[in-house]
Amino acid sequence: MSDAFQRLKEIEQKCLERAKDMPSVDGATDEWTGIGFKIAGVNLLSSMGEVTEILDTPSFTKVPGVKPWVVGIANVRGGLLPLMDLKRFVTGEPIASLNSARVMVVDYNGLHTGLIVEEVQGMRHFSINEQAYELPDINNKLKPYIKQAFEKDKEFWPVFSMHALVEDERFLHASL
Repeated sequence: MSDAFQRLKEIEQKCLERAKDMPSVDGATDEWTGIGFKIAGVNLLSSMGEVTEILDTPSFTKVPGVKPWVVGIANVRGGLLPLMDLKRFVTGEPIASLNSARVMVVDYNGLHTGLIVEEVQGMRHFSINEQAYELPDINNKLKPYIKQAFEKDKEFWPVFSMHALVEDERFLHASL
């Protein structure tokens, strides 16, 4: 029995010695990472956890009897994905070109949908210290979906909540 205990003590000692070379939590930084995108010429962010994937605009079929911001439905890897023009939903104006637009896929509370945006700008990293405590002046139609913002190099990046969007009753009632 004492041989087993002695062996455990040796293993513990080796682990402690090797742990000295591992990065420590003290050196870790608090960082927020999001996806930059554009609606109506406004740079926005979405939390990485709110977007499942980003696609080029797929071929789609128009759906009759729906609101004008419902672009259609697409077959993506064998599953049906409703496509919504996010700019048109928010501002009433359609995206100028679907060919250059991108689709941000959201899957939240059983709602799987593709939100078409003008441009995806890639991942953006911010220090927690760069969080803005006052929201920037922004289009009133975007305000219900903006809960926080970051400021970097004197530029504001409002965070657009995809989850708040898909919980909006107006968004959920897409039929005429």
